[in-house]
Amino acid sequence: MIEQDPRAVLVSGGAILTGGREWNSAEALVARDGKVVAVGTLDDMRGLAGRDSRHIDLAGATAMPGLIDSHPHAMHFAAFQTGQVDLLDAVDHADILKRIRERAAAFPPGAWIQCTPVGEPHYFIRRWYTDLPEGRLPNRWELDQASSVHPIIITAWGPRTPNIVAMNSMALRMVGIGSITPDKVCDVEIEKDASGQPTGILRGAVNNYYTLDPYWLSIQSHFGAPPPELWEVGGLVGQQQMHALGVTASYEAHAMEPEHVLAWRSIRDKGQLTMRVHCAVDYSIAVFQPHIDLSEEEQLGRLTNALTLRGGDDDMYSFEGLSYGNGGPCWPGLLRTNFSYRDPFGRKTRGHQFLSDAAERRIIEFCLDNDIRLNVVQGGDKNQDMFFSLLAEVLNGRTVKGRGWVSQHNILIRKKHIKKLAALGMDVTTSSSFLWGKGDLYAERIGSHIHDDQVPMKRMWDHGLTVANGTDWGPKNVFEHIALQESCRFCGSNHSVAHLPGHGLTRQQSLSGWTENGAKVMGRTDIGALRPGMHFDMTIVDRNPLTAPLDDLPDTQVLQTIVGGRTVHSSGGLKTLA
Repeated sequence: MIEQDPRAVLVSGGAILTGGREWNSAEALVARDGKVVAVGTLDDMRGLAGRDSRHIDLAGATAMPGLIDSHPHAMHFAAFQTGQVDLLDAVDHADILKRIRERAAAFPPGAWIQCTPVGEPHYFIRRWYTDLPEGRLPNRWELDQASSVHPIIITAWGPRTPNIVAMNSMALRMVGIGSITPDKVCDVEIEKDASGQPTGILRGAVNNYYTLDPYWLSIQSHFGAPPPELWEVGGLVGQQQMHALGVTASYEAHAMEPEHVLAWRSIRDKGQLTMRVHCAVDYSIAVFQPHIDLSEEEQLGRLTNALTLRGGDDDMYSFEGLSYGNGGPCWPGLLRTNFSYRDPFGRKTRGHQFLSDAAERRIIEFCLDNDIRLNVVQGGDKNQDMFFSLLAEVLNGRTVKGRGWVSQHNILIRKKHIKKLAALGMDVTTSSSFLWGKGDLYAERIGSHIHDDQVPMKRMWDHGLTVANGTDWGPKNVFEHIALQESCRFCGSNHSVAHLPGHGLTRQQSLSGWTENGAKVMGRTDIGALRPGMHFDMTIVDRNPLTAPLDDLPDTQVLQTIVGGRTVHSSGGLKTLA
């Protein structure tokens, strides 16, 4: 937990952006007991702080409200990374084998050694295995050099499809792949050498999540479930990763199983939570287990989780809400649309519906009846249409306004949907990730005409919606997101859609989306700005994000991150003096 220093803290020596719609700049700030006392001129703040205060000299750097990530998957992604051999930044095959060999030495024979992909998650556009000097992943015989007594797999993270994995000889045997296995089973291609032997390379629908391929799901069943303690480890690592990015609070409301919520609560109970976290539990299990149909009893249990997990809130941890999504991303062909588009294998599709209309209606009605905050994860325009239709069936004179309901993602959203969200008083979370990482994909699969309705943040702002932002699949650099919300560029082609009327935020809007709007979505009025009485959550960066040139924003360095008056991350570039 955050421990307070009883002395006042004086911050000065650089611009102090207080936040709010105007994003005013102050000379100095005084905080005490983890709360902001006042902001103003240096002379006034010096007198208020007193002679025994601590002093943070910005030395020309800029202080701003702590960043709030409204969709980071901080625990999930860190758990992926820490639970596997980390190959994300591997430089060549020798490096890959060395890292695997070190992990294998600590595992008993026969235990699976799972590895991350190579490159920049989660789109792997700027860097992938193809950028290794060898231009490929190691084959089975090369992976055997790391260990022949452990099954080894270099995994493929979603959403990119088709994707690629690599297995060693023992892994192939354990999942039943041999020379008699067909070259292609369902949408999984099995590479073979000239003699007909599998090389260990599999391509196609081989993602670790967001895949419906029955053959690949059967192979995944051999890997086993992650150990329960992995989620706490993921939370501890994840919050440190977020602090290094300047993030002081996160809204975790997608793909959150009860064990994920309880892991965050456990971290808080052990006094190890340094990031303010708000959780909601998910009804749907479609992200990781799309092949499982819930029984009636299990469906009821998923709903009541939103009630039984309530309680125990404080300034660092809070829980409120039920989430669901009834479709998936475009890359694997799961985006629900009112028109046909091509899936990754060239077939026509309109996406995939994970929940029946009756189940979706039941979720909405349950939240209305029990006054539970609903988080509806919206991908395609068909999702939006169905939500509004089902909501109209169960409202019965009730209103959504004032309930804090949230529409998440909103990747493909028409003007009529934005107007309806505004009329309902719902808040919105979204990410430039879905434009940056998938703009070229949408043009290829659907057509460039769709870009007008692809994550149109400006249109959402223009209609009065509270728009909070998240990093989700990346890039993880928040300041790169702020630049992307202005430039609206795609990763890969560098094409921009900033000229389209629904796109291109102002710098102030972007910054508000990462601060005060994030606080509103979390149901907080005590974070998101540096104003008297608010928590002393602050991010210190090496340039002023309000005035820095657009192209320089992604290079912004986080020098220090402070939560409740405690430094939770420091690059060593600033000193706190008595």
